[in-house]
Amino acid sequence: MEKTLFKGRDYMDQLTQIMKVTGVPGSEFVQKLESPEAKTYIKALPRYPRKDFTTLFPRASAKGIDLLEKMLVLDGDERPTAELALEHPYFDGLRDPDDLPLPKPYDDSHDNATLTLDEWKRLCFKEVRSFVPFPRRDSKRKNTLTMTP
Repeated sequence: MEKTLFKGRDYMDQLTQIMKVTGVPGSEFVQKLESPEAKTYIKALPRYPRKDFTTLFPRASAKGIDLLEKMLVLDGDERPTAELALEHPYFDGLRDPDDLPLPKPYDDSHDNATLTLDEWKRLCFKEVRSFVPFPRRDSKRKNTLTMTP
């Protein structure tokens, strides 16, 4: 059965739920934060210790636990990149070196744009409309994700 891991009533509660699992970060992480409010919030939290992932995910394999422990880290500088995470032994049986699409360069032209709400909506709609799922070569199912106009 699937369930939400970090279910919060709002973004602040969700952050608290995350830290109840990952543990409250130490002073090195707090120093990296730019927001004085975020620093104050984290410093005021009770000291939640990091949970034992084998208890939290009792049916997960040892490789799965190891990957989760590496990925569920609040400090992005300490977390593996997506590329490194995909090289983890957990994925050994799933990886097909001949079926790795080359990523397109990230388009950051809109990152700092000041647009109206309607312009953002148009950009989002355009992005969704241009999405074409990358079918796996070994897939026997018809691609049901393609949108029709």
